[in-house]
Amino acid sequence: MTVVEPLSCGTPVVAFDIGWMPDMIEHKLNGYPAKSFDTSYLAAWIYWVLSDENRHKELCIKARKKTVACFDIEKIARQYAELHREVLG
Repeated sequence: MTVVEPLSCGTPVVAFDIGWMPDMIEHKLNGYPAKSFDTSYLAAWIYWVLSDENRHKELCIKARKKTVACFDIEKIARQYAELHREVLG
């Protein structure tokens, strides 16, 4: 949820590229999955996100679109219902 919550609020995310972070953070589209455990690299990409107002606005729009497309409540409910039907056979 560390990535999904800010994206759903239209906030771009810069985070280390570990776990499932790269699955949600699209390179230069809604944030940046930074090289793992390199804090200077992380800082540089945070600066990249914030340093250009037009780019930042575009990243914000795409961040929100990502979560609407992936985590729409009706879509998730349908997926759970389908999974439930599959499990029950």
